[in-house]
Amino acid sequence: MNPYPPLPRRAALAALVCAAVLVACGGGIEADDDHDHDAVTLDTAGRLVTTEHNATALRVHDLDSNTVEATRQADNVPSALYASPGGRYALVMQRTQGLVQFVDGGIWQEDHGDHLHDYKQASKAVPWKLSGVRPTHYDVQAGKQAAIFMDGNATTTPAQSAGVRLITEASIAAGGTAASLDLGFPIHGLAEPVDNKLLAVTRAADASDALPTHLTLHQREGASYRLDRQLATRCSGMHGSASSGAYTVVGCVDGMLLVRHLSATTVDDGTQLGTALRVGALAGHARAPGHFVGIATEGTAPGPVTTRFHAVNGEAGAVANFAPQGWDTGRVRRAHGFDRSGQRLFIVADQGTLITAQRQGGAWANLARVTGAIPTMPTAAPWPVLTANGARDEVYITDPVAKQLVVVNSFTGAVLARRDLGFTPSNAVWIGITR
Repeated sequence: MNPYPPLPRRAALAALVCAAVLVACGGGIEADDDHDHDAVTLDTAGRLVTTEHNATALRVHDLDSNTVEATRQADNVPSALYASPGGRYALVMQRTQGLVQFVDGGIWQEDHGDHLHDYKQASKAVPWKLSGVRPTHYDVQAGKQAAIFMDGNATTTPAQSAGVRLITEASIAAGGTAASLDLGFPIHGLAEPVDNKLLAVTRAADASDALPTHLTLHQREGASYRLDRQLATRCSGMHGSASSGAYTVVGCVDGMLLVRHLSATTVDDGTQLGTALRVGALAGHARAPGHFVGIATEGTAPGPVTTRFHAVNGEAGAVANFAPQGWDTGRVRRAHGFDRSGQRLFIVADQGTLITAQRQGGAWANLARVTGAIPTMPTAAPWPVLTANGARDEVYITDPVAKQLVVVNSFTGAVLARRDLGFTPSNAVWIGITR
């Protein structure tokens, strides 16, 4: 039985998408010797994996047939969902239990040398499970690799160290990590992989809190990393990061730290981008190299709390305040994300309004505002989650109160459909072939 109404089709757009196969996402399996040697391009919208609040069920929604293709079970209630670097797998994070599981979405692309070959099969659970102490942050170099940061645990005796586990599409298929790094101490941190470089974290002895204060540069050597050096510029209260193009940005208590990648093995010591507020989250996109949005919080409860946004231009080494359309004092971001182009940013405010901004003339300009996109905002988690379709001009927002999936046209910012799910969604991630 179809759990929600059909997804609107746009034939002209589909034809355009089919003609725009740009990258091979990597299959992670060996091609059959007698496979078809002609290029195969599938017109597929991909799949969406969702989790249910306080439940272990993982539903794989097929966006071509508008059906639940399969329901699978995580070992524990998931804490977060992410897509693998090439988009084939869903990562099911279970932070408290120290576990990451994987679901093969069944849609992927292989590079056969002289052509690209698309595949679509049934989804399946991956037997391999990645264990580590408190897997928390997840940072991706799109199409190449991703780093899972394990926070470790300072409350155990002895303390359990933080570490980094590098994964690729091929390593997931093979049932292992591509490389790993153990830091030797617990810390709530992050790790940004850029080719063979890794920017990880450390904390100075005089740190005022438990968060990192500095970045360290590591060089990959096979399945491990070698410490190169510590970057000189301090970033107290470090939290949140993103990389695109030749730049990495991390959030600090007094703004952001911008790091330039100078070569395959070198980076600079970083430049401070000052803001009046502490930046605790960063948003970036591979198709908008060097452009980021820093997210900060003004005020503390029980007084007024407001989310503020800062636009970063890596090439210029500059930061500017960015005010989404109608963003008033007291408004709090509940979800955000880019569309597949990296040129449009979507923000869901705490009163349910959806605001869309677009890159225009080197800055962010307001594109659309939809009041009541989420008619009733939850008063507690789970909050709405936003994920972008990598093959269609659509983004999806979960509505936990209405138990729906809100489909948005990412070109116009308009709501296209509301699909009944029949359960309270807590997480959602799109997987498939990015166009």
